[in-house]
Amino acid sequence: MDRIINKSALWNNVPEVKGENQIVVIKKTHLAFLINLSLQTKPLETCAILIGKRNNNQFNILEVLPMDNDDKSEISFAINEEKLFAVYKKTESINLAVVGVYHTHPSVPMPSKTDTKYMEINPIPWIIHSTTTKKTKCFIHDEIEGIKEIELIVKD
Repeated sequence: MDRIINKSALWNNVPEVKGENQIVVIKKTHLAFLINLSLQTKPLETCAILIGKRNNNQFNILEVLPMDNDDKSEISFAINEEKLFAVYKKTESINLAVVGVYHTHPSVPMPSKTDTKYMEINPIPWIIHSTTTKKTKCFIHDEIEGIKEIELIVKD
């Protein structure tokens, strides 16, 4: 039941990935912040936009921007279109990009059917943290392979 806005035009500056092995690099402090935020907002799903740079097959997260879950739900999330558009404008103005989406699940950290639908529209990494198993995984939509898990590297 998770979703992000259905505004695919906002994501047009992100090239569709085609069969490459991608990785996502996040600082340990950023991931700890996101997990702590998840504990604070539990039982609601937590969501955030991940800002940074993409270098070929590597997505480098430089900033984490918590977003309100407009669904106010334990099993879904939605991000306000106007707020998301403002994030895009700001990131472009400072020569960065939206390089990922973070959200939580009250079950295993696997994309739901709704996630899968929106991952096709939003072809950037989606980091999913389970508030029950405490595991975190990362996925992306690949034009050839469909939804696939990609490596999440946590750096000091």
